[in-house]
Amino acid sequence: MSHGQIEITEPLDAVTPKVQNESMLKLNPDKQRLVAAAQVGLTRKLNSEAQTIYRWFVPGRLEFLGKHTDYCLGRSIFGAIDRGICFCASARTDSRLRMLDVQSGQIAEMDMYSQSSPATHDWTVYPATVARRLAGMFSVPIQGADVAFISDLPPAAGLSSSSCLIVGFYLVLARVNSDALDASSLTLPQDPVALGDFLGCVESGRAWREHSGDNGVGTRGGSQDHTAILCSSAKQLTGFDFYEARFLASVSLPDHINIAIAISGVSAHKTGNAGAAYNRVSRRAAACLDIWNKNNTSPEDSLEAVFRLVPDGGQKIRAAIEQYKDGEFSSASLLSRLEQFDMESHILIPAAITALRKGNWSELGRLVDKSQFLAETCLHNQVPQTQQLAASARKLGAVAASAFGAGFGGAVWALVAETEAELFLRRWKEAYEKEFTQVADRASFFLTRLGVPATELPRIE
Repeated sequence: MSHGQIEITEPLDAVTPKVQNESMLKLNPDKQRLVAAAQVGLTRKLNSEAQTIYRWFVPGRLEFLGKHTDYCLGRSIFGAIDRGICFCASARTDSRLRMLDVQSGQIAEMDMYSQSSPATHDWTVYPATVARRLAGMFSVPIQGADVAFISDLPPAAGLSSSSCLIVGFYLVLARVNSDALDASSLTLPQDPVALGDFLGCVESGRAWREHSGDNGVGTRGGSQDHTAILCSSAKQLTGFDFYEARFLASVSLPDHINIAIAISGVSAHKTGNAGAAYNRVSRRAAACLDIWNKNNTSPEDSLEAVFRLVPDGGQKIRAAIEQYKDGEFSSASLLSRLEQFDMESHILIPAAITALRKGNWSELGRLVDKSQFLAETCLHNQVPQTQQLAASARKLGAVAASAFGAGFGGAVWALVAETEAELFLRRWKEAYEKEFTQVADRASFFLTRLGVPATELPRIE
């Protein structure tokens, strides 16, 4: 495939979403209980006596297509789901960050100006990463916050609970330091697209504009998760182009199609077991680009740039990789990584947007099957459990099904008819538990809908 084959055959919507205010979010009783629990945790467990309480709902994200494409500046299709993390926070007068995980009861505390990372790789690494990065960027003293959060999002399951924490703690600290921001020469991004890119840099440790990077959380990824959390269109799937930082399309799923999610029970912590494996996939892409740049006098800053800016760039980079020897990866391994990126970003995603718009479900299923196949055979980021879940979903009648997220565990989504959703979910669960008894007690299955992006709720004065 070459970049010249890329074609989206229908006019694309102009989508310019913003971080939504409370008018976009009608909290159902379950979410109301979560927000109430976070508020109780803030006032009683953290003993916050502040007059103003700030509140947010930060959703998990569904990666529909776009496996490991974002850090190559390719394309993705994503959406927010109706599960997520609720945050309640109040400002402090010092630089301490005090945090309560309401579900576990764990309280953690740190100073905003500490440059050390938490000794353990639990959830505290995410707010610590945000605090460390922001404290190093401000030219004026900044203050900390008391923060209580609670989630109905399964952790380390591929639904981006970690990036929810990155986004949520950023929103808290930006809010309580809004006066300091006004007094500072630092301009943090206000546009949600730019903010998604910035927070992707915070999590990965990459430099952002004139600001240098750091260690991040240890995973060298992109900004897909943060962009999805902040920029998804309400109740729609969103196509996004990371090279041009622009929206391609927003597509609603019809009411008769539901989304089923299977959590495999194989944990995929970015800072734990999946981190090194994830980074290996990322390094394979970086190695492809490095080979290109070493063989050309005009280097490019991303794989996508090679395809877009260089005539016959796809063919030329393949030829360079074929001659590659004596590195960390074989030329065959790098060619397969390049093939996956090219096919996923340039062929499958544009075609899937068209199939979704036309309601061509058989074609969509074929395209998603190809994406799953490439993940298994080229990315090598699938485990037997996620492979079985995707395959069995299709056998049980799902319109389409795919693993998503970093891989090496995590979750699988399936599109199913609304009238058959409950029966499908039960049979899907039974088939999985029969084959993978050792992780069955950690697996979970549920139905979800596309929801709203990160939303600030009415503050309490």
